[in-house]
Amino acid sequence: MNQRERLTKLLLNQALISLLKDKSIGQISVKEICSTAGINRSTFYLHYASSFELLEKLEQEIIHNTSEYLKKIEPSNNDGIRYIMSFLDYIKKNDALFKVMLLKSNDTMLFPQRLINGVLKNIDSYLQLNVPDKLKQYTYAYLVNGSLAIIQEWIKDGFSVSSLELAQLIFSLANHSLVGFDR
Repeated sequence: MNQRERLTKLLLNQALISLLKDKSIGQISVKEICSTAGINRSTFYLHYASSFELLEKLEQEIIHNTSEYLKKIEPSNNDGIRYIMSFLDYIKKNDALFKVMLLKSNDTMLFPQRLINGVLKNIDSYLQLNVPDKLKQYTYAYLVNGSLAIIQEWIKDGFSVSSLELAQLIFSLANHSLVGFDR
């Protein structure tokens, strides 16, 4: 991808994020995105078929970038907490993006759940989910939705708790919720 294409995609992503602050994706037209981005519609259609496709690509990019960021974490004794804390730091560093994508953008909660699910699956070895296989999907659903609710509340509250304190809370709640299973 050349520099012009990267700039075009960046402008379209920024325009979409800006529009998602006040509207759901179903209320946003391609014309509106192009007007906000300062790009004509034919240029938009060179890259995307619809505003929904643009959102889908943006979501994939966020998940990919988050994953790449978290891969850079150096191993330590408190890997689970450190991993969650790094994820929270990443959210805080990109707060404008995550305020929209985790709080406002979706008519459904699919993106936030996919993002949190990816993060939790990467720390599975630290959580040591020792639950029967037939119950793992339910356990992950509980952990994903619980973690997501905590993170959303943290964002709404203006990041008033440190990322370390919140990481410790999430990790502790996850571990304590699994006490009933033999470890």
